[in-house]
Amino acid sequence: MRIFVAGASGAIGRQLLPLLAGHQVVGMTRSRPEVVRGLGAEPAVVDVYDRERLFEVVGAARPEVVVHLLTDLANRDFQANNRIRREGTRNLLRAAVAAGARRVVVESISFEVPRGGAAAVAEMERLARESGLEAIVLRFGLLWGPGTWYEKPEPEADFVHVREAAGAVRDAILGAAPRPGAR
Repeated sequence: MRIFVAGASGAIGRQLLPLLAGHQVVGMTRSRPEVVRGLGAEPAVVDVYDRERLFEVVGAARPEVVVHLLTDLANRDFQANNRIRREGTRNLLRAAVAAGARRVVVESISFEVPRGGAAAVAEMERLARESGLEAIVLRFGLLWGPGTWYEKPEPEADFVHVREAAGAVRDAILGAAPRPGAR
């Protein structure tokens, strides 16, 4: 299967890429192609806001499935993350449709977020559902584990290990039924 993973060098992407061994995977990153290559995917360095380059790269990949794991949380800049959910999602979905993809898998959340985040999440999910692609939206709780803000879960919160999230994304990509206990 031909798969395009946007956000391939993020927390879920780093866990996901090795799970896709045996498939043709292009992993999009803004700045860490060596990470993507080291995890077994062909790196594509592109910014989701550079529409022309994004269309070029996604088109060249000819993916059957596009995976949206894009976030902008490294500096805990919630407005930047809201922007990526709105504008970045729109650009990525348009590129996916233009490239002939049939399915999109979108990482979403199941918890409250500050500063206009709920509206941005709702718009991201709406854009996916209305894209014309088979849209699978995965709503995760707070992530914990390598590459997240939490190395171990806090007992009072509903956390999902980043490895489990990556497994759920893999299953959605491949069209598998959810595993028991998956959310």
